[in-house]
Amino acid sequence: MPADEDRRVAIDVFDLLLPCRNYEVKYKVAALGQVSPTLEFLLRLVKATPGISDADAGAFFGYSVSEMAYVLEEAIGPGYVERRAGRLWLTVSGDSLFREGEKEPTIYTVESRRRTFGFDLMSIAPQGKRGIDPVESALPELPSEDPGGTGRVAERLPGRFKHFFRELADRADRGKLERRDIYSIDPAVSAGERFQVPVRVLTYAQASNPSAAEIDLSSWRPDHEIADRREIERAVALLVKDQQTSLNQLDAASAYQVLIDLAPDFLKEFTTRAGLSEVRYWREAVSRVGEPRTDRKTIPIVGSLLLQENIERISAVLEYGMRDAAEPPSRIYAVAPQTRRWGATTQQRDMLTLLQEKLARAFPSVDRSDTKSTCLYAGKPAAYTTRTFDEVLTSHVEHFPKALEILLIPGVAVAALAHAPLGASNGNPVPLGWASFDPEVVERGNTYLMDRLERYTA
Repeated sequence: MPADEDRRVAIDVFDLLLPCRNYEVKYKVAALGQVSPTLEFLLRLVKATPGISDADAGAFFGYSVSEMAYVLEEAIGPGYVERRAGRLWLTVSGDSLFREGEKEPTIYTVESRRRTFGFDLMSIAPQGKRGIDPVESALPELPSEDPGGTGRVAERLPGRFKHFFRELADRADRGKLERRDIYSIDPAVSAGERFQVPVRVLTYAQASNPSAAEIDLSSWRPDHEIADRREIERAVALLVKDQQTSLNQLDAASAYQVLIDLAPDFLKEFTTRAGLSEVRYWREAVSRVGEPRTDRKTIPIVGSLLLQENIERISAVLEYGMRDAAEPPSRIYAVAPQTRRWGATTQQRDMLTLLQEKLARAFPSVDRSDTKSTCLYAGKPAAYTTRTFDEVLTSHVEHFPKALEILLIPGVAVAALAHAPLGASNGNPVPLGWASFDPEVVERGNTYLMDRLERYTA
C-alpha cells in the first residue's frame, strides 16, 4: 500500500478488569492561612531592614502611634517579630514565613488527615471505585504483580500518594479555598476493600501492516494520565500480544471460503482458484467501507463487529432488512470464532440489546425479551459470554471453521467475518468480512447455520 494511502484502522475492542484496592492513609497537610495586608507589609519591611526602629517603621507606612501599636501586636503576638530597645527583628518563625524564591510571607497551619483512597495494584495510581454489572465482573482481569495487595504496593504507596497528592487533595478537600501542600505521610498504610474497574482497550493497526496491533487506552483515560500508569499500559500490551496466532491454527482458508460461499457475487472480484485474495480485499475494504443503501445490500466490514462504528453499520443493515421481513425473527444467532477473548467487552451485550430493541420497535407485536440471543460455541465458553447471551449452545467438536464469526438475524440480515492474521503467517487476528441484508445472502447464511445448529446443546 502506498505510504500516502496508509491509514490507521481500528481492529478490535476489549474490556479488561484492573485490580484495585482501597488504602487508609494517614498524612498531614500544610494549609495556607490568611495574612493581613498590614502584617505582610510590616514583615517584608523588617525582613528587608532588620533592626528598624518603631518610629521609622511607623513613618514609612504613615501610621499614627495607635495604628503602629495595633500592627506590632499582630506581628509580636504570634511570635513573628521581636522588639528589643525600640527596634524590630524577625524571629526564626517569622523568617520561616518567607519561602525560598518568594517575596511575600505565607502562614501555614499543619492539619492531620486520615482518609481512604482507591489505588490500582499495578501502577499504584488513584482509581475510584464504581459499581460493575454481572457481565463486567466476569471480564478478563489484568495480571497484578502484587495480588495480595501488600508488599510492593504498600511500600510504594506513600511515594505515589505524594506524587498524586494534588489530584487526591482536590477530591478530598473540594470546596475549600485554602491551598494545601503535603507536609508528611505516615509510611504505614492500611489495606482495605478490594475492587475491580473495567478498562476499555481499543486496538489499531496501520493498513499496510494489519496484524501488528497497537493499543489505545484513550477511551479509559487521557494521554497525560496514561503516562503515569505505564505498568498498566505494558500489561495491556502483553495481553494483546498474547492474542497472536497463526493462519494454520485457525484454518483461515476455510473461513475465507465460507465468506465466498455465502456472498459469491459480492466477493467475485477478489476470488481466485485458490480462494479469497484476502489482502487485496482488505485493501479495497479499508478504502471503501461505507454505509448500506438500497442499491448496496452487502457492505465490507473491517475490524470487530463490536467496534462502535461497526455496531452502527450492523444496525443500519438491520433496518434495511426489516423493511422486507415477512415475520419477526425469534432469535439472534452468533457463531463464536475460536480466538482468545472474543467478545470480552460490554459492547457485545450492548449490540445485542440494540438489535433486540430495533426488532421490537419494527414489530409491535414483539417484546424485546421475545427475541432471544443464542451463541454457538465450540468448547467451554468464557463466563462473560454466558452472561452476555440469553443462551449458549456448545459442542466439543468444531462444526464451523475456527476463524469464522457469524451474526445472523434470520430473514433479516447476516454478517460473516474471518478472524486471522493478515499479510503474515503469524500475528494478531484481523476481523475481515461483510454484512448484508440481501435476501439471497441472508438465506444462504441461514441454511449454513441451521444445518449445524442441532449439533450444539445447552
